[in-house]
Amino acid sequence: MTDRLKDMLNSIPLPDDLDENINLGFERGRECYDIKKIKLKRRLIAAVASFVIIISSISIIGLERVEAALKQMLQYVPGYNILVDKDEGIVLALKEKVYQEKDGIFVRITAASKLDNDLSVTLESNYDLMADEEILLKDEKDNVFTPKSWGKAGGGEFWQGDYLFEIEGENRDYSLVLGDFEVPFSLENTKEVEDFLQLGPYAQDKGISIVAIKKPMGDKIMISLLNRSEEKIVVDYPFEENLSTSVWNPTLKIEKNMYLIDEEGNKTYPTIPSSFGNLMSDFYFHTADKEGLKLVLPYVKVNYPNLKTEKIKIQTPKDGEIKSIDRTLNLGEFRINVIDVRKDGDEIIISLKANSLDDETLDNVRIGGISGYGIWFNIDTGYTELFIDKEEAGNSFTIYFESPTTLLLGNWEIEFD
Repeated sequence: MTDRLKDMLNSIPLPDDLDENINLGFERGRECYDIKKIKLKRRLIAAVASFVIIISSISIIGLERVEAALKQMLQYVPGYNILVDKDEGIVLALKEKVYQEKDGIFVRITAASKLDNDLSVTLESNYDLMADEEILLKDEKDNVFTPKSWGKAGGGEFWQGDYLFEIEGENRDYSLVLGDFEVPFSLENTKEVEDFLQLGPYAQDKGISIVAIKKPMGDKIMISLLNRSEEKIVVDYPFEENLSTSVWNPTLKIEKNMYLIDEEGNKTYPTIPSSFGNLMSDFYFHTADKEGLKLVLPYVKVNYPNLKTEKIKIQTPKDGEIKSIDRTLNLGEFRINVIDVRKDGDEIIISLKANSLDDETLDNVRIGGISGYGIWFNIDTGYTELFIDKEEAGNSFTIYFESPTTLLLGNWEIEFD
């Protein structure tokens, strides 16, 4: 990082009450994703946290396919707007988070950015958004816009969403409308640097570059991570609470968290930040800053949105019957073996087995052809089991697998000055 960039970063004030320990009621098995239209141009942008870096060909942490499409040219670091080597137009972005609370209900706009007529907003809230209730955007002339694309994920009563609006005019002042809430925010010009790797110390492995920006905060350190990848979409950093491998590979023996290590070999793990979700690039370590610190990332989560298996049609068995299937479906370099299917009361249960590579293992995969299902690992049989309601299955049904997310093991060790 250049001295000028370091001075700018360290001059950014951060609030003491970062709320990094709010428990968002993690329940990975219950986490849901609401996805609307995803017909987007490549140059769409968005912003998360209150510090934005926009870089062509840079991947971001996000809600799998939705955020990968929305933000494939974007990275975030809290507190400052930076535009890196981008010539597609003037980019405006939210510099600082905006927070509003009333009667225990809060809305926090963590990011917003605008390129031409495309404006993306990222927010966190515990507002009880009804199924048919839309989030609206209002400009300074009281023109109202509905989102053309959005993605939403949550745990417990908290949720986080990304909303893309197609707007008109050269306005910089807007309001986000959720029911009785009207949260105003303003956009500012971004600043420029020449190279992504100038932003801080970095590590490179397996076609993925990760930059770490460290900000001391008294008795703790905030580290913001950015990445650039080739042929892969990085969707998450090492954080145990965001793993799903217990469904596909529960015996996997790896270090599940990133950590800071000092010269004496003492490790410090990150705490849970308030903005936890798939969309996260800021981590807090409760240790004082000192010489010789190194950040170790034993893996990254990557997504392959264009991979898809062939479809397989399965005849629904009778109650108590087990039908052998013995089909292997190829999903890129991964193989999913469909072993058999059985009926147990109101449930149709399919036994599955996925392989692992030497340096990569399956963490999650989207299952198509059915609208609802449950999935778990049966420790007695050693198979992953997919549960489908008999009404959903009917006399026969079709399934396929797509968009796998994997844990890619690698050597990303970043030494700080």
